[in-house]
Amino acid sequence: MDFIQDQSSERREYPRIELETKISVKTPERSSIIGWIQNISLGGFKLKADILSNFKDIFHIGEEVFFETSEAFFMLKGKGRIIWTAPGENWAGVKFDELDHYSGKFLKDFLKMF
Repeated sequence: MDFIQDQSSERREYPRIELETKISVKTPERSSIIGWIQNISLGGFKLKADILSNFKDIFHIGEEVFFETSEAFFMLKGKGRIIWTAPGENWAGVKFDELDHYSGKFLKDFLKMF
C-alpha cells in the first residue's frame, strides 16, 4: 500500500496522507454504513461511502458521526462531525471531535512516519 502526502495540503491546517482503509460510520439516527478512508490528517478524514442513491439522506453537514476501523494495521475509533459532502461522488469530510486514547496516540505516531 502506498501512502502519499496530499499536494493540496499547503492550504490545510494539517497535512493529509493518502490511504485507503475500511471504516464503519454511524449517525445517531441510522445504522452503520461501511466506507473507505481516502485520506487522513490529525484533523479528520475524507470518507468514500459504499452506498449509492441515498447518500444525501444519510450524511448532513454538521451531523455527529461515530466511526471505527477494523483493520489490524490501522486502528481508529472516535466521533466527529460531517463538515462537507459531495453526494454525486458519495464523499464526505469528517472532522475529529474526539478519538479514544489509543486512537489519538496511534494516529499521531502513524502520521509522523510521513
